[in-house]
Amino acid sequence: MEGHISLEEIEHWLKWRTFPPTRVNAKELLASLDMQSNIRWGILRKTHGVMADDEIWIRFKGETLTHRDVCLRKDLYYPEEPIRSELQ
Repeated sequence: MEGHISLEEIEHWLKWRTFPPTRVNAKELLASLDMQSNIRWGILRKTHGVMADDEIWIRFKGETLTHRDVCLRKDLYYPEEPIRSELQ
């Protein structure tokens, strides 16, 4: 049906918003997220599906985050703000 996204399409999209369990540094990435196993939904809850080179991300119900809060490349999207390390 045009204009609707199937569950299969959502699953496929979400797959690309997380790292695969076979990634070389997967254990280190999981540790940085305070996780022990590669559970896609758990990773998404912690990372919001953020990727470095786009503006698409997930805000979960009840959250008040903005793009500025989750953005990985603040220097690109918000160049007028000093980088946190520059403030210290």
